[in-house]
Amino acid sequence: MSSQQTPSTSPERRGVDGADIVDEHGHGHSVAAWAGVGVCLVGFLVLSLAVVGTSLVWGIVGSAIILASLVVAAVLAKAGYGVKTADGRAVGVGRPRH
Repeated sequence: MSSQQTPSTSPERRGVDGADIVDEHGHGHSVAAWAGVGVCLVGFLVLSLAVVGTSLVWGIVGSAIILASLVVAAVLAKAGYGVKTADGRAVGVGRPRH
């Protein structure tokens, strides 16, 4: 038995079900994630200006834009622009749910 372990087989890099989790995390580096964050930042900008300008209407608009960022990210992820594994499959597809 070797005293060295490869990173993909070490116990701290395994999930609850024993699956290798090293390649499963994309850390949000996808078009869907960046688009969602970009839209959310615009919403926070509008909401910040609404606070400074004390405008309830712009506050509601900013809040709506922030909520729309979730929809934008989800739609783009479903369209195939989300995080993918090394073999091209979307992260989360085909994994058993606990």
